[in-house]
Amino acid sequence: MSLHAVKMLGISVTTSPKKEILEFIKKGLEPSALGLGKNNKTIQKPIIIVTPNPEQVMLARNDTHVANILNQADVALPDGVGLVWASRVLSSSRLAVSDLRVARAIPGVEFMEDLVELAAKQGYPVALIGGRRGLAVQTLECLQRKHPKLVGWAEDGPELSMQNAKCKMQNGDEKAYYEALTHRITESGARIVFVGLGAPKQEFFIEQLKLETVKCKLEKPLVLMAVGGSFDIIAGRIPRAPQVMRNLGLEWLWRLGAEPWRLKRQLALLRFIFFVLRKHTFKGSTL
Repeated sequence: MSLHAVKMLGISVTTSPKKEILEFIKKGLEPSALGLGKNNKTIQKPIIIVTPNPEQVMLARNDTHVANILNQADVALPDGVGLVWASRVLSSSRLAVSDLRVARAIPGVEFMEDLVELAAKQGYPVALIGGRRGLAVQTLECLQRKHPKLVGWAEDGPELSMQNAKCKMQNGDEKAYYEALTHRITESGARIVFVGLGAPKQEFFIEQLKLETVKCKLEKPLVLMAVGGSFDIIAGRIPRAPQVMRNLGLEWLWRLGAEPWRLKRQLALLRFIFFVLRKHTFKGSTL
């Protein structure tokens, strides 16, 4: 089973319906999904899920590493109404392919909850990594109250910082950290790992974790998903926008009201709108 995707200003975005994406993940987690290499040895690469939004798309335009991480992911959920709007604008361009359409946004927090429900039903242990002051643990406890059969573990994320377009761990031995984390994932049997460190740190983190898990030759299929600020919402630290605002595509405005410090980040949304309109208007543009 394969998923459909289109390029949005150079970044791949999955356009398949959420139901099909969930089925893709479900099949990918089955033991039969394991591949065999030479000498019938198991070869397993984790399924990577990212959640590009206008801010990440604009970041990727100026950072080829981020762009490569997003484009190499198995699933790139259209996390935000901005991508839905952009697909409608660009699909009306004569340069656009006929199927350049993102039917609807798939918020990362909702997809995370869908995967948690799947994990609880199938008995797949989960792992939550990210946040500070026990946020991941609090999030897991909230999820377990909703899904009593859910098992797993959670821990704060490491201190990461961006240095010269690279993500570096501030304290400790980076190599030893990822080796120990991979060991814990393997020993605990975790099948779905949610990483909430904020973009682009979580994407760099997942890239390193992926490399380490491949090196260890996983025996069971694994999913690694970037979830941004989903832990804050699920744990109740930040209330989610009312349904009416979500339906109107104004969840970003609600989030800005709850976190005024995001104002600077919202400038990326204005730049995104500008580039989309420019590409639509000047059809010869190489944007």
